[in-house]
Amino acid sequence: MTIIGFFAGSLMFSYFIPKWFLGIDIRENTEDGNPGSTNAIKSAGVHIGLLCMFLDILKAFIPIYISINYLNISGLYLVPVIAAPSAGHAFSPFMGFKGGKAVSTLYGSLLGILGISRAVFFIAALMVLFKTLIVIKPDSAMVTVSLISANAAVLYYEPLYEVKIAVTLICLIVSYKILKNPNKGDIVVSIWNLHIIFDEGKVKVRHI
Repeated sequence: MTIIGFFAGSLMFSYFIPKWFLGIDIRENTEDGNPGSTNAIKSAGVHIGLLCMFLDILKAFIPIYISINYLNISGLYLVPVIAAPSAGHAFSPFMGFKGGKAVSTLYGSLLGILGISRAVFFIAALMVLFKTLIVIKPDSAMVTVSLISANAAVLYYEPLYEVKIAVTLICLIVSYKILKNPNKGDIVVSIWNLHIIFDEGKVKVRHI
């Protein structure tokens, strides 16, 4: 199932669907050139982009869910199975091993492992928080904060050590992809009309 999960993860729906149906290469005219669902939404529109995101989540969810609930894989044997879809997305052989950041596949993996649990609700609440009340830009900074929060939630709520190891491994893969090609620009944290700007080691606070 590890191999199946890897190749399932390596199916780059967010790149191929806009390419096949709209003739759009979502890596072009985007800040980071990432072949992921966020750029699919920006380049191909909300409907196509959300379809790509759903498929990116599903391709991680299905092999993990089957492994746990039907094949009864457990313990350390489960670690590579959980990590495989995200690794496949990040290092897709169909893209010359230059895949996406694997954020959507991370959520698919979490749903496959934890289902509708406290950890998943906590992570979903954080994502809503970071998109509404507390807005962090650029996207790479927001995703990094989300990853740290997601990993902390799993480490705190999840009793199984193999799940903790696997999720930590996935977060490291995603962090590597983000740090390798981060969004440019100052880090800005916006809370209502308060904007905190981190500019080359300096912190600026503005009220708008």
